[in-house]
Formats: sequence, C-alpha cells, structure tokens
Amino acid sequence: MTSTATKIPAELKRQVDAAIAQYPPERKRSAALPLLHLWQERFGFISDEGINWIADKLELQPINILELVTFYPMLRQKGAGKAHIRVCRTLSCAMAG
Repeated sequence: MTSTATKIPAELKRQVDAAIAQYPPERKRSAALPLLHLWQERFGFISDEGINWIADKLELQPINILELVTFYPMLRQKGAGKAHIRVCRTLSCAMAG
C-alpha cells in the first residue's frame, strides 16, 4: 500500500520492527501508538501514507490507525511550524489551575 511518494528509511523500518517485536504476535496492534510516534518523529506529522503503512505493518485496517490519530491531540496530521503552542483543556489541567 505504500506509494513511492515517501521513501521509508531503513532505520525507521528497523525501529518499527523492534517496537512490534516487543508484543506477542496476537497483540501486535498494541504497537500502534509507538509506531505512530516513530513516524511523526521522523516525518513531522502522520500522513495518509503513514496511516496506511502502519496499518499494513500491524495487519489492521487504516481506519483503526486513523481513530488513534484523531483521538490523541499529540498526534498531528499536518505539518507544524517551528513553535508549538498547546493549551491543555483537560480536567486534570483545569484542576491544577
């Protein structure tokens, strides 16, 4: 499913395989968040291609990965600038003042 638009570096492939190996084969979907973080760290954001590639590696449907990307605010689907300003609006931040 990976297009030729983005060349996946060999180092990223090794890191991904190592992350997947930390989980039993029947639970390898548990590696989804670590894989998303690795992809974002390498490319700056998680593209549709990244979602498809990670889904292929974990033998999941792309929608399963997209659900994670859209749920967690620290995962970006668009490139970001140099400065990142984040506002925490969760209950724990509100209680902290």
